Amino acid sequence: MLPSMKQLYKLIIILFLICLKSHSQKQEAIIYFKDGDSLEGFAYLKFNKIKFKVAPEDKPDTWDEEFVKKIKFLDLGFTRTFEYVKLNSLDKPKLVEIITQGEATLYKKLGSDFSLTDMIYNPYDDRPDNSLSPAVKTQLGSQTQQQLSSSNISEPSTFYYIKKIKDKYPTCLNCGVVNSWRKNTSKVFADCDFIVKKLKGDKWIFDDIKEIVEFYNDICLGE
Repeated sequence: MLPSMKQLYKLIIILFLICLKSHSQKQEAIIYFKDGDSLEGFAYLKFNKIKFKVAPEDKPDTWDEEFVKKIKFLDLGFTRTFEYVKLNSLDKPKLVEIITQGEATLYKKLGSDFSLTDMIYNPYDDRPDNSLSPAVKTQLGSQTQQQLSSSNISEPSTFYYIKKIKDKYPTCLNCGVVNSWRKNTSKVFADCDFIVKKLKGDKWIFDDIKEIVEFYNDICLGE
């Protein structure tokens, strides 16, 4: 007998909670507070919050945009910086990664506020595979096992934003149902004819967005 859709949805949520394992790596980090102070320790990101502790054996404290400006992760000489940025007039500031910074700064945001998967799974964790443990299998029928095992958990949505120093809010390049990144990027860099012409001529692809922003900061502003 097939399970009802309601039972199946409930079962999937239960399995998510049972099987989900956090793969967040507690890395060395420097947390920067709004009052100008900073503190070294260990941290990881959990949705839009920061879990931070001074020593590895300590229990982490939870921080958010109320007191924190940004956090910098240090990993074998390679650094990644995440900053709280207000993306629009309605929402509270979001944690976004700084990809390149200058007169124009490129940010990357993981996770969508409208995706059920992104709301269940921390976008900064590795997504779990769809294999079922023996203990869970004993509680499921064979057809339900097959349905769940064949389902895929997608990677978190990724959005890119550009913000100039004079801008109040950044511009999202690839938000919306239709990816209009060329149009949006051309609007942001309308004061640089070279970039606009290259975009209209399809000389750049979306993967070049970091190069485009760096070109604007290094070349266009010097013209």
